[in-house]
Amino acid sequence: MENSSSYIAEKAGIVSFVGLLLVALFLLIWHVANFFLLVFGGILFNVLLSALAYFLHRKIKLSYTFSLVLVIVALVIVLGSTVLLLAPTVSQQAEELSQSLPQAFQNLKNNLSETKWGQQLLAGIPQKPGKFLSNNKDVLGQLTGVFSSTLSVLANLLIIIITGIYLASSPGNYKNGFVRLFSPSYRNRLSQVLDQCYDTLSNWLLSRFISMIVVGVTTAVGLALLGIPLPMVLAIIAAFLNFIPNLGPYLALIPALPLAYLQGPDQALYVFLLYMGIQTIEGYVITPMLDKKLVSMPPALLLFGQVLLGILVGISGILLASPLIAVLMVVVKELYIKDFLERKKRPVSAPENSKAIK
Repeated sequence: MENSSSYIAEKAGIVSFVGLLLVALFLLIWHVANFFLLVFGGILFNVLLSALAYFLHRKIKLSYTFSLVLVIVALVIVLGSTVLLLAPTVSQQAEELSQSLPQAFQNLKNNLSETKWGQQLLAGIPQKPGKFLSNNKDVLGQLTGVFSSTLSVLANLLIIIITGIYLASSPGNYKNGFVRLFSPSYRNRLSQVLDQCYDTLSNWLLSRFISMIVVGVTTAVGLALLGIPLPMVLAIIAAFLNFIPNLGPYLALIPALPLAYLQGPDQALYVFLLYMGIQTIEGYVITPMLDKKLVSMPPALLLFGQVLLGILVGISGILLASPLIAVLMVVVKELYIKDFLERKKRPVSAPENSKAIK
């Protein structure tokens, strides 16, 4: 009897220890989640650079290092040229947008106040938001907060870019160094899984890029045909927000609807139908076609992941939720389902087409 009691106590102690360890691990990950997301952002940018450099290396027979330099220079030239060409128009339209939006929101507020359900909706919104700006200290504090947030975003972006360039400069060394942390008998299999993760991320980037281009062009054309002002700025906003699956297209409506409402309720309805139509075509035609050839993720799982990472980390978690879940799906499928749950006694072959340049 004593042996049974001691056995139960020992098991309870082990379970308690494991539970506390898991809680501590979760809290640690929560506190350093931003760091891991920065690293993952650098890995994602590395995949973009190395995939393009690897393409040149294979097709034009250039050395990988020279191909990477060409890719970086080409990206800088393309981005710089785009900014120089679009900057005058975009800056003018952005200034007009910043001046038009307050009036648009005010008109929308006035029209809502004329209906019963609109009054109920406005009841929960502060009626005098300007009172928060009445104190000079409040204004200074808000300006300081905006400046600090902008610097933080720019610093994180710079870290991601530098990390991506360093990783892309010698992907084989980083990959092989990581693989060597594990047992020699499992290194080939792990190398295979890393190559699959690489393929998944590169396909995800290609899928997002195609979707963003389609959404941006169709939005600009549709808004121009409807006679909505500032179509280029609104189209650029819609294209970039489409980088965030599920949530991005609806966020793009926030500046578009009030601006269209200035032209009349009918125009606002047409803009809403335009955005919903583009989202429907992108979500049910373009993305499924790309998913069949590139990468596929369950929409519900993606949405849950975005909500969870958004709660834990914020906007950066929402931005990187999609590629992160895509990689986790590969890891779970290959290392947990195939190699653990469905493992068989079979030899582990060496990777056939490694994407890392030796």
